[in-house]
Amino acid sequence: MNYSKDMCLQATPSLSASAAIRTNPLDVFERLCVAEHYDFERVTANELHVSLSGLWCDHDVSLVWVPKLEQVGLYLLFDGRTPGGRSDDICRLLSLLNERLSSGHFDFWDKDSALVYRNTLNLAGGAGIRIEQAMALLASALDAAERGYPACQYVVWAGKSPEEALNKAILDLVGHS
Repeated sequence: MNYSKDMCLQATPSLSASAAIRTNPLDVFERLCVAEHYDFERVTANELHVSLSGLWCDHDVSLVWVPKLEQVGLYLLFDGRTPGGRSDDICRLLSLLNERLSSGHFDFWDKDSALVYRNTLNLAGGAGIRIEQAMALLASALDAAERGYPACQYVVWAGKSPEEALNKAILDLVGHS
């Protein structure tokens, strides 16, 4: 059962042919990568991997177009050591980080022991994506990663509390401004 669909709250294309002529929004991201000289790989028609340089490391971003949902999903997995026995502290840190985000969110995927930043761009009803929206989506991911990555490293490597780690990461980021 899909409650939102049953309640007629899900957008449906007015013409079935409109889905056939819709442009893939990942094409806009690919053009952006070429223009900005980002390293990227078009894995499939509906998946694009982009490497964004940060202060602390290069961040690998996966962009996935889901035509059925009309959504672009952004996934930025943190590279490095997994939390081991510190998963409670990492989850607390991610909660503190999420409080400071205006869009997207951090997750800890226990099954994969992976730290990830996620965001979604909804293009329901056949909406297109502008280059400015693509840039903003990537910029928000990079900004979040530049706060989240060092804070997670402070918890995992330095044994800091989530609050200490976040404060230290923010001070480090301000110092690089």
